[in-house]
Amino acid sequence: MDDNSGGESSSSNNGDDKKEMIQRWMKWNTAKTLKYEPNHDLISKIGKEGSTSPLDAFRDTVSKEKRQTERVGRSWSAKELRRKSYDDLHKLVLYKEKNMLLTEANLARRHGYMMIQPDRRKKVRKSMGGIRHVLGERKRAKIADHKLYLEELERVGALLEDLDVAASEGGSMEDDMHKEATEKLEEDKI
Repeated sequence: MDDNSGGESSSSNNGDDKKEMIQRWMKWNTAKTLKYEPNHDLISKIGKEGSTSPLDAFRDTVSKEKRQTERVGRSWSAKELRRKSYDDLHKLVLYKEKNMLLTEANLARRHGYMMIQPDRRKKVRKSMGGIRHVLGERKRAKIADHKLYLEELERVGALLEDLDVAASEGGSMEDDMHKEATEKLEEDKI
């Protein structure tokens, strides 16, 4: 029985040692870490009217009251995206919208309120997936067209080689055509 009790005390000793070591490390780490003090005045100006901060791109400029009452649009369908040119697809500002929504979600989480219209993130994600799908379709079509072009080149090359062989054997193509035409005329006369 003494052996079991000794084993239990050594395991609890190990647990205390680990706990003490973790506490020492945390104390050392917090002493080395810089404390971040946010500038609340600057943060409160971001996204407000008249603000010229580059960080405004990451904030929703529409007021919360207006966002709560108005419905947001829908995501782009693949059918609509297929009609867009390559440049127009790249001009869609979905990455900017996605970053803005992530910023808004982070602020809502930090301040402890629900994000207004959280389904907007899903719509942006769905639209981005549609763009990726359409660009993939275009890439696959271009690859298929290129393969057809190469096959056509091979076929034309083979035909040209056959013509070169025929021309080298019997003279010129014009002579062959002339002979063929005269033979036809003679057959028609008989």
